[in-house]
Amino acid sequence: MTDLEFTPLAPIGYRFGFFDAGETYQGVIYSSAKELEMFVGNDVSLHTYMTAIHNPRSRIYTEDISKAPYHGKNCRTYYGAVCSSFVSHALGIVPRYWANDFPLSDVMQEVDFTNPDSMKIADVLWRDGHVAIITDIINDDSNHVAKIEISECIDKGCKRYYRSRKKFVDLMNTSFKKVYRYTELYKNTDYTPYPEFVPVLDESPAPFVYNEYLCADKGDKACYREDEAVTINIFHDYEYLEVYKDDKPYLRIENNSIEDVVLQNLPYGDYKASISYGSNHDMSDYTYWKVVNINVFADRANGRIYFSSDDAIPQCVRYCDIYGNGGSLTTSNRRILSESEKLQGYIEVFSDEIKQKFPYVRVNFVTDYGRVINRPINWFE
Repeated sequence: MTDLEFTPLAPIGYRFGFFDAGETYQGVIYSSAKELEMFVGNDVSLHTYMTAIHNPRSRIYTEDISKAPYHGKNCRTYYGAVCSSFVSHALGIVPRYWANDFPLSDVMQEVDFTNPDSMKIADVLWRDGHVAIITDIINDDSNHVAKIEISECIDKGCKRYYRSRKKFVDLMNTSFKKVYRYTELYKNTDYTPYPEFVPVLDESPAPFVYNEYLCADKGDKACYREDEAVTINIFHDYEYLEVYKDDKPYLRIENNSIEDVVLQNLPYGDYKASISYGSNHDMSDYTYWKVVNINVFADRANGRIYFSSDDAIPQCVRYCDIYGNGGSLTTSNRRILSESEKLQGYIEVFSDEIKQKFPYVRVNFVTDYGRVINRPINWFE
């Protein structure tokens, strides 16, 4: 996420400005996508993110989530990362922590940073409202720490840099306050390689050819709810758009000089589409997407939240405000669902105090293409 290179095809907003079209940049973009839960790594894959950037009419260019009807702060792009989503993804923490959850968590142990020799890779640097993570340590000939590499998501996006032994302590004293160690790190070691975009360690680079003919407007291998329209952006003259559902022909649309094809009310399932073109009726590569069936219901009379899906797994329930902000871990406003709760399909609602402060209910569901959330439900409406 720090080394990923991208070249915008149109200006893309970040926290304090814009990335220019045609210029090459490095690092996943900073954008607080919490209202949409579209955090790169946590909710959408690098594949979906990069194919969206390569699509000049994708939502990453056309959807300005800093304006109405959205409500968020520090929100500029449809997909992005923030410090807490970045560090949570690196550590494998699900659901992700907010920055101020790290000192409150019972799986985080405070470490004395005044002796750099006690630092370890994956230690978390913390100050109120911000976190970073140690991603490399270089020792000198005496086996003492000489340099520490720090990775963080800030300003434009994800980056990493080294600090000398002394400057690390200075940084802690001026820009951070504490260091925390995740005691369950090795329980969360899943890793998805993306050598086609940024190989690391001993991975071999893999060639990747973008689909120059068509792409879903959220990017390739993206998720849509059943109540969302799916827009297919098409970049080439064509005769027919062929759409398949669950690998079976679903519909055929003849070219009528429309660049974007909007598909409404698609039933849940796995979709792919291609176009036929040219005198030989050649077929393009496919673009893929998933339409997900999720149901969330507030049973106010009995104090329960019901949730179900035919093709996704419920993961956690949380209460938040309209901006997508949630309370800290101490407010207990979110819950990872146990296997028994997933099977029973409901949980008892949270305390009145939580509901008053965070009245919007969201349930995260997991699919093989990423995470999906319901439209927020106001408990009091």
